[in-house]
Amino acid sequence: MALDTTLLDLDRVPTILEMRAFFKKHDWSAAKISDPKSRTTEQHTAISRIGRIMDAAFEQEARKRGLPAWSGYLDHTVYMNGEKYQDNPLIALRDSIEDLVSDAVRMLLTGPDEIVEAIFSQFNFDDPDLDKKADDFMHTAIGTMLDVMEYDKLAGIVQNLSAAEDFNPYLYPNFRAQDHNKKWYHTDSNIKVEYCPDPETKLPPERTVVDPKKIVIFNLMVEDYWNTLDDTEKKIHRLTDYGYTQKEIADKLGYAGNSAVSKRLKKMRGKFYDATGI
Repeated sequence: MALDTTLLDLDRVPTILEMRAFFKKHDWSAAKISDPKSRTTEQHTAISRIGRIMDAAFEQEARKRGLPAWSGYLDHTVYMNGEKYQDNPLIALRDSIEDLVSDAVRMLLTGPDEIVEAIFSQFNFDDPDLDKKADDFMHTAIGTMLDVMEYDKLAGIVQNLSAAEDFNPYLYPNFRAQDHNKKWYHTDSNIKVEYCPDPETKLPPERTVVDPKKIVIFNLMVEDYWNTLDDTEKKIHRLTDYGYTQKEIADKLGYAGNSAVSKRLKKMRGKFYDATGI
C-alpha cells in the first residue's frame, strides 16, 4: 500500500512493516545520498572506512549527551524481507548519520580533480598538530550536530521508555538489558525476555546467567591484562576493537607490513591467557 501522508489516516492499526516503511521514507535521518544496494564493493569499503573514523568521536560525544551505555550493549540489527533494520533508535540515528556523511565525503574525494584540489589546498599537511586539529574538528562537528538534533532529549526518552528490542541479544552478559528487565519486571533476577525473532537469522543460543561475582573477578583480571600492555599494544587493541584490519593498523602505526601487527596480536593473546585463563 502507498504511505504518502500519515499512518493516522488508516482505519486500522498499521503493521510493523508499514511503520518501518513510512518512517524510512519520511525521516530525514534515514536519508541516503546513494542507494546502498547500488553501491560497488569499492564504494562500500570507502564508506565503511570513513564511518569507522567517525565512530569513536560519535561514541564519546553521544555519551556526553545521554547515550546510556557503550553502544555495543544497544546494537540490535535485524533483517526483515531482505532489508536491514536497527531496532535501537539511538544506534539507528548514529548509523544513518554516519552513512550520510561518509557517502558525502566519498563523493567529494572522488569528484572532479579541481574540487578535490580545492578541498586539500585548505590544509597544511606539514602542520605537526594536523591530526589533533582534525580530531578536534570531528568532535566539534559531531557535538554540534547532536546538539542541534537535541540528542540529549532523544536519549532520555529512549532510556526511560526502553524495550527489550533495544538491546543486543548476541552480547552476553548484557548488563544494560539486565537493568531494563529489573526496571520493567520489578525484580532483581535476570529474567529472560522474549522478543519477536528475526525470521531470517538464527536465534542466539541459550546461555546460562553469569554470576555477578564472577563478572567482577573477570573484570579485575582484564584490568591486570591491560596493565601488561605497552602503549603500542594498547593502540593495536583499540584499533582492532574499532574494526580496523591488520593491514590498516600497520599503515597507521608506520609498519612496513601487517606481519608485525600479527606478531603483536599473538603476543597479546598470550598475555590475555596468562591473566584470565581464556
